[in-house]
Amino acid sequence: MTLVVRDDLSKRTALSKSQLTSAEMCQTAAWWDIHERRPLIPAEPLTFGSAIDAGCEQIVWHAARGQDAGSLPMQAAMEAATRDPGIELDWDEVSDALGRFREEVVPQFDWSGAVVQPRVEADIPGLGHCNGHPDIILADGTILDVKTSKQAKTAGGLELGFYALLVEATGLPVPRAGYLAWVRVKKPYWQIAIADVTDEVRRYAMFRALAFARARDLDAAVNAGEDAPVNYTLTGGPSRGWKCPTCQYAPANDGPCEIAARGETE
Repeated sequence: MTLVVRDDLSKRTALSKSQLTSAEMCQTAAWWDIHERRPLIPAEPLTFGSAIDAGCEQIVWHAARGQDAGSLPMQAAMEAATRDPGIELDWDEVSDALGRFREEVVPQFDWSGAVVQPRVEADIPGLGHCNGHPDIILADGTILDVKTSKQAKTAGGLELGFYALLVEATGLPVPRAGYLAWVRVKKPYWQIAIADVTDEVRRYAMFRALAFARARDLDAAVNAGEDAPVNYTLTGGPSRGWKCPTCQYAPANDGPCEIAARGETE
């Protein structure tokens, strides 16, 4: 039985949260995502996050039906991890995180009517066709995103704001949005960081999304019919330089990026 089902997003053309957050990390990588999309290079933090996400999905899906998920969360976590062969996880930490999610996070919410990993699609003026897959939407419209991180999260910002815009474009009001984050410090813990979705949250997210959409649309116009597209509009580099060595577009990983460091040559 397959527990972890995800849409194939490799050919996605609609505007998404992933595109926007990718552009925040590195505009140039976001440009390559448009023209020569490559899969992320597997790494322990990514695989661990996928495992926790899959396990929590099972817990919430069953909680929404008044059921206990039993051993399914760990099964789902293992299934998600097998998709990244060669990556070793600390399964004691995975088990601890999922067990404490049940004990510490689940009692904090009314899960009745909650949905997990819904496919949400809408046309938003100025942005065009948009879609996304929020981790959890509660019955009252609250959006919750499951994360793993080395530091505490802050609710708000572009990621959650875009999800709120997208869900509200379907007609469902979103009163709050936030993170359920497993913070991987010396003594790891579950952080619940939720904030009201205000007009300011919506304004900021819309402004940032519009900026990306304009750059994307201008790029499409400039490179229309070109066999070898050139980046004129999304030329910024990484917000964190240490990301380059693990980027799928870096020359060190046989990628085509022209701004990533190539190292010394003789």
